[in-house]
Amino acid sequence: MDQVQKILERIKKTLLEMRFEEKIITNPYRSVTNYVYENIYCIPRYIKRLGFLIEYAHSYDEAKNHGHEDGDALPLELGEDAILLGLVNEIRKVLNNP
Repeated sequence: MDQVQKILERIKKTLLEMRFEEKIITNPYRSVTNYVYENIYCIPRYIKRLGFLIEYAHSYDEAKNHGHEDGDALPLELGEDAILLGLVNEIRKVLNNP
């Protein structure tokens, strides 16, 4: 497993530890695994040249139509622990201000 996959797996594990549930959201074009807590739908991503980020939707309909908004990107160079801490802090802010 390369470093990017390792960090993505750690992000997903952290979401589950924060009581998010894995849910596959399907529309006519594709199926995507979202991590869901109440009305927040999250997709962890890694985008080259940008970094790790969480995409957020604030309802099932938004998630189904892939109307997610990007959170802050954290570059790989920050290191695994800093990336995870930054994303956890951002998720907590989103949960407190849906």
